[in-house]
Amino acid sequence: MIYTAFVLVSGTGFNPLGIPWDFSNNAQFGDSFGPISAIMASLAALSAIATFNAQALELDRIKERELESDRRAEKVSFEHAFFQLLQHHQRNVVEIDIDGAGGKKTGQDAFRSMLYYFRNNSGKSDADRWGATFHNYRNDLGHYFRFLYHLVNYVDRSPFEDKYFYMQIVRATLSESELILLGLNCAYGEGREKFKDLVERYSLMHNLSDDARAKHNFLSFFAPSAFNRVEVPPLRENGHTSVPAPSSPA
Repeated sequence: MIYTAFVLVSGTGFNPLGIPWDFSNNAQFGDSFGPISAIMASLAALSAIATFNAQALELDRIKERELESDRRAEKVSFEHAFFQLLQHHQRNVVEIDIDGAGGKKTGQDAFRSMLYYFRNNSGKSDADRWGATFHNYRNDLGHYFRFLYHLVNYVDRSPFEDKYFYMQIVRATLSESELILLGLNCAYGEGREKFKDLVERYSLMHNLSDDARAKHNFLSFFAPSAFNRVEVPPLRENGHTSVPAPSSPA
């Protein structure tokens, strides 16, 4: 602005500085401001870079918040489905209805009656007695084990790290009779294929009494992790993540 005013005043013949002015020198004088222009251009470029970096950082923060929100929503959806399955499983237990010793048995009485049938069967071995027991109560036991496996497998296939917590909830609902029948199915029945691995992975036999473990020789059929988690097992072939040991014995 000062330079412009000085040029305009000089153009009228007024020269307050007493320095002769020749308009032919204007170009050379203007060129002297080249370095300043370069500095200003560099500052503008640096400012643009800083703005871009700030925007990129803010976009990363927005994406992270969105991912966290998605993870929370996914966890809520998983838990909703889990507890729905758990309630359905408990209804299955209550609705079991068999003809047992002494008449009709339902719910936990039905499981105790099936276990009584197994123990008093005339089979030569536990495998024979279990085969006869499962055949006699195939409709009830088959449905019970299929749904329980589906519930446990649903948690196992979830992407969350705290799977063992949900398995603790599942196993807390299993009675002694249910655990024995589950153990027999995994030792001699259809559970040997897939269910046994999950039982050992998540210590589903944890609440089974020592007497029952010894009486049915379960200690020779299951890894120690089926009863108490002593270490984190290696990754399975299907890529499911290992589950850290819990601090609570429940």
